[in-house]
Amino acid sequence: MKLFYSVLLGCFFIVANNNLLFAQEDFQQEEEEHETKFKQQPGLAKAASKVFFSEKPWSVSGFGEVSFVNRNDVPIGMEDDIELSYNNLYRFSTFFGYRFTDKIIWNSEILVEYLTDPNGNSHFEFIVEAFMDFSIHKSFNLRTGIYPLSIGYINNNDEPVMFASVNRSDVERMIVPSTWMGMGVSFYGLISPSFNYTFGVSQGLDGSSFLSGTWIRQGREPRFDGNSFTTYSINPQINYVGLKDWTLSASAFIGQTGNNQEITDYNGNKRIANSVAQLYTAYVKHTKKNWEFMALASTGYMSGTEDLYYLTAQENGGVGQVIANQNIGYLVEGSFDLLSLFNNRSFLRKKNALIDPHDVKIPLFVRYEYINTHKNYNEKLLMADTNANMVHFNSDIITVGVNFKPREEIAFKIDYQFRNNRATGPYAAKEDNLLELGIGFIF
Repeated sequence: MKLFYSVLLGCFFIVANNNLLFAQEDFQQEEEEHETKFKQQPGLAKAASKVFFSEKPWSVSGFGEVSFVNRNDVPIGMEDDIELSYNNLYRFSTFFGYRFTDKIIWNSEILVEYLTDPNGNSHFEFIVEAFMDFSIHKSFNLRTGIYPLSIGYINNNDEPVMFASVNRSDVERMIVPSTWMGMGVSFYGLISPSFNYTFGVSQGLDGSSFLSGTWIRQGREPRFDGNSFTTYSINPQINYVGLKDWTLSASAFIGQTGNNQEITDYNGNKRIANSVAQLYTAYVKHTKKNWEFMALASTGYMSGTEDLYYLTAQENGGVGQVIANQNIGYLVEGSFDLLSLFNNRSFLRKKNALIDPHDVKIPLFVRYEYINTHKNYNEKLLMADTNANMVHFNSDIITVGVNFKPREEIAFKIDYQFRNNRATGPYAAKEDNLLELGIGFIF
């Protein structure tokens, strides 16, 4: 009888293990066959692309994020740019899209943002974006209105579930300004199955709003004044996707920044401000099963920084900004999905309001980045005027963090930044290590 029970018990375990094995194999097969719910239109992030793939002629989508940073002090010289020195962030964006025909598509965004910093300052921002796409041919399409420029990586992938850290990297905030909208026209399409391109012509930058520590960031928003279209810029991008799981991209921005405004130097001479910004970026991204790797580099050049100095002084009570003649930034980032270490994931078989078994990930990531906001600058401007303002970051930043993504639309984030500024002297920005917490979602 004992032998009978032993054989019966053994058979039970064999059947149970086989069923568990088959269930795990079925789950893995379903996971491989599972398609993302969100597709991307060239130049747009996931939620922003919804109208292009909606079964209905209209769509409502968006994203939101709430972030906290344990910042004790605002970095010296960064008081005027609370977006880079906040403690609390609340951001919500809604996209409204309508497809008049399969060839003519309207898309718009309303973004509301509220921030506070350690000094008790607060900032509220309301941003509107609206543009139309004309799908002419797979090799030639047109987008016109106020739209995201195709530059770097984050600007076209700016929704919080699309990057690992709580904040966007400093390279793509201070060297390549994220949330960068252009007002103009952009052409995009396929050159071949392996290559696609974008070429935009848009409004120039507002040089009078530049701040020393963040280069062109404060002048990136479209203007609606008498100088709106007195300056222009071009924005080309080319992407290579011919290797499986790889994306290689190169982009540039070349544009006027002086607004053709009249300036007066300290000798009383009058002239029209003449300045041109050049920004070049390239990145490579590789995604393979549970691993992801990315490297990005950028460098910027500015001519006419003396003119910008006088222009910003006129706009800021005599305080002129020393803008870099050249800056540089780069980053390397790798991530690994910790959930893949669990061979048995049958506990994720059930789908509910929070968890989609096919999408769950726990990526651990490490990122190193380097920024030098003033690799080269006009030192004479600092010696000529005690009101000159310069904020110099020559910083190494190491970020270590983890995400919990219960489904494609949601990400819980935590990371810690080790920050060190190599710059010394009175113009060196103060850096502190930071703990960051955040929640982001799209819909």
